[in-house]
Amino acid sequence: MATAPLELTLAQLPDAPGVYQMLAADGEVLYIGKAISLRNRVRSYFQGSAQHHPRIAAMVARVVDIETTVVGNEIEALILEANLIKRYQPPFNVRMRDDKRYPYLKVTNEPFARVHFTRTLAPDGARYFGPFTNARALRELIDLVRMVFPLRTCREPIDGKRARPCLQYHIKRCMAPCVGYQSREEYDAIVDEVVLFLEGKHEALLARLNAEMETAANEMRFEAAASIRDRIIAVRRVTERQRVVWRSRIDMDLIACARSQGQACMEVFVVRGGKLVGQEHVILDGVAAREPQEIFAEFLTQFYSARAAGEERRTFSTIAEGRIARDNAAPAPASARARPYAASVVPKELLLESMPEDREEIERWLSGVKGQRVRILVPQRGERADYLRLVARNAEQHLKAFLAHQEVQESAQARALDELAQALELPDLPRRIECYDISNVQGTNSVASMVVFVEGRAKKSAYRKFGIQYKHGPNDFEMMREVLRRRLRYLAQREEDDALGVDRTKRERFSARPDLLLIDGGKGQLGVAVEVLDELGLAGIPVAGLAKEHEWLYLPERSDPIVLPPGSPALHLVIRVRDEAHRFAITFHRSKRDKAMIRSALDEVPGLGPVRRKRLLAAFGSVAAIKRAELDAVAAVKGMTPALAAAIRSHLGERSPG
Repeated sequence: MATAPLELTLAQLPDAPGVYQMLAADGEVLYIGKAISLRNRVRSYFQGSAQHHPRIAAMVARVVDIETTVVGNEIEALILEANLIKRYQPPFNVRMRDDKRYPYLKVTNEPFARVHFTRTLAPDGARYFGPFTNARALRELIDLVRMVFPLRTCREPIDGKRARPCLQYHIKRCMAPCVGYQSREEYDAIVDEVVLFLEGKHEALLARLNAEMETAANEMRFEAAASIRDRIIAVRRVTERQRVVWRSRIDMDLIACARSQGQACMEVFVVRGGKLVGQEHVILDGVAAREPQEIFAEFLTQFYSARAAGEERRTFSTIAEGRIARDNAAPAPASARARPYAASVVPKELLLESMPEDREEIERWLSGVKGQRVRILVPQRGERADYLRLVARNAEQHLKAFLAHQEVQESAQARALDELAQALELPDLPRRIECYDISNVQGTNSVASMVVFVEGRAKKSAYRKFGIQYKHGPNDFEMMREVLRRRLRYLAQREEDDALGVDRTKRERFSARPDLLLIDGGKGQLGVAVEVLDELGLAGIPVAGLAKEHEWLYLPERSDPIVLPPGSPALHLVIRVRDEAHRFAITFHRSKRDKAMIRSALDEVPGLGPVRRKRLLAAFGSVAAIKRAELDAVAAVKGMTPALAAAIRSHLGERSPG
C-alpha cells in the first residue's frame, strides 16, 4: 500500500516516455526502469490487484519515493536507463559487474596518434575499442599492434626537429616522425591500417597493404616495400589463427547465457567477416527470478551502450538534455581525424538464445548507432544454432569457474577476518577495515590515503585522498593527527544537529563506522590515533598500528607486539590492506609532486592566464616552438593580442627554451 506522499507522486506522473527511479527511505536507488507511459507503468506496481513475484513485492514494500525523467522517445529512454543502471547499480536491476572499470584500447586524437591502454572514456574525439573483460589480453593485443604497426609510444610534441631518433626507430618499432623521417600523411596511413586491423577488417587491410607494397616496389623504394611485406606477413599470421565460422561474411555477435546461484554469465563470440575475432564473458548480478527475455534485454542495452559510449555522447536531444548529458558525459568535439567507432562495434546481426523484451525498440536503437539496419535473431536449427550451443557451453564453463573462485575467495576472506579478530581480541569481526598512510619527501607535497576493505575486499569507491595542510616540516605524527581528525570528526558529529554547519554530503560520505582502524606505523602513530579517538569521544573503535619492518601489530596499552603466524590468512589480509594504502598514497604523492615540478615558462608571463596558455601550447606544441614562431603567428592564436604576443616573446627571450 502506497503512503500518502507516494500517492501524491503517483497522481502527478506524466503520460509520456521516460525513465523512473524507485527510492528507499535512505535515498538508495532500488530499481531503474523505462516506460512508454510513465504514468501507466509506475502505477501498475502499486495497484491492489497486482500479483507480483516475491522479489518485486519486496522491492515495492521498500519504495517511499519515485523520481522520473521525461525524454523525447523510447530510444532516449533506453540509453538513459542503461547509463543510470551503470551509475547507481540498483540491487533489483540486472547489473554488469564492474563495467565502469573495464579497460579499453585507445587510439588518441592528436597529431601522430598513439595506441595505449585506458580505463577511462573521455569526450576527447579519440577512438576507443572495447571494453575488454581481460586486461592482460588487451595488453598483449597492444603489444601485437605495436609490433606489427610502427607507431610512436612517446608523449613529446612532434615537430620533425629532434636531433636524432630514439631506440624505437633502431629496432623498427617507429619510423621517427620526430626527426622528420616520416611525414604526417604517411603516419596517418598507418593509423588507418591499425583501425582496420582492430575492427576485424583484415581482408580490406591486406588488400590495402598489398597495393602499397606494389606501389613502393614499382617506384623502386625497396626498403619501404620490404617493411610493408613484413607487416603483411604479421597480419596473415594473426588471421590464420582465427577460426572460420561459416562462409557468410556478415558481421555478427553470438550471445548465450548461463545462470546459477543468482548470477549469470553472458558469453559473447565476435564474428567479423566469417571469422571468430574475439570472445569475452561478462558476469551479471541481480538475475534471480528474472526471465531470460528480461536478462537479454537489459544486457544488450548495457553492453552495447558501453561500447558505443563515445558516439552516444553526441546524440541526445534537448528534452531533459541536462540530465542526460550528466549521465552520458559532455559531447565530444568534432575532429578531422575522428571516425565513428560505434558502427564497427555493433554488428549487422545479433544471434541470441532468447528473444529479448522490447526487441523492436532495441533494434531501432542499435540501427541508429550503426547507421544501418541491425537484426536480432534466435536461430532454431542449422549451423548457427549449433554454434550458439557452443557459445552456451563456454558460458557454462566460465560461470562454473567464476563461482568456484568466488567460493574459495569468500572462504579465505572469512577465515582471515576470524583469525584477525581473535588475534586482536576484537568484539566483532572487522568487516570494515580502514587503513591510513602518509606519503611525503622531507615534508613537501605531503599527502595521506585512506583505503577501505569490506568483508576482506577492497571497496575502492570508499577510498579517500587527503592533501596535508600541516606545513611545519616533516612530522608524520602531526600529519596523521590531522588526517584522522578530518575523517573521524564527521563520524563523531553524524547525530548532531545540521545547525553546526557541517556539510551534510561529506558527513554522510564519512558516516560508516569502521570495525578496525589500521595505522601504517609503529607505537608513535598508534599513540596519535588513540589521542584523536579519545578527543572525539570514539574510544570504542578498535585501532592497531602495523610496523613496517617485521609486519608486527601493536595495540594500545600493550607493550609487546602481536606477531601473526607467517603465511596465515590474517597476515596476508593485513599486508594487502597496508600495501594498498601505501600504493594509493604514493600514487597521489607522485601526481602532486609532478604537477608542482612541471611549470612552464609561460606561467610567469604577466597577463597570460591558463586558458590562453593552453591554447598556445595546443597550437605550437611546446614553449620552444612558441619561442621559434613568428610574432604574427603567436598573435593569431585565439584570445591573443599583438601586445601580449610581444610580451611573451620578450619574456621567453630571457630564458632558455622550455
